[in-house]
Amino acid sequence: MRNVASNILRSVPPQNAFYFYRALGAPTGAAARNLPDFLGILNTIDLNSLQFHLGRGDFENWVKMLGDNTLAKQLADLKEKKLRGEDLRMQLVDIVKARLDTLQKSP
Repeated sequence: MRNVASNILRSVPPQNAFYFYRALGAPTGAAARNLPDFLGILNTIDLNSLQFHLGRGDFENWVKMLGDNTLAKQLADLKEKKLRGEDLRMQLVDIVKARLDTLQKSP
């Protein structure tokens, strides 16, 4: 499990980073190269960006690329809830934070 966790928690090169957009062609300037960065950005990024990426499945695709199918599934399930605004942010942050805690504690 440790290897799986450290693989998921690794920092990826810039070309594999998650770049946050408000809409197509409208980058926010924020980018995450690992899950802790990603969590930090989720806390502060424009809500339009969260809705844009969640709706397109971008978050789940990125965490799949990191090797975390568990978190990808949780994010996909969240999409079904059709949350908006701060409710969406809270749920996203809770899911990613809980997953991060689990990964960081894995023996």
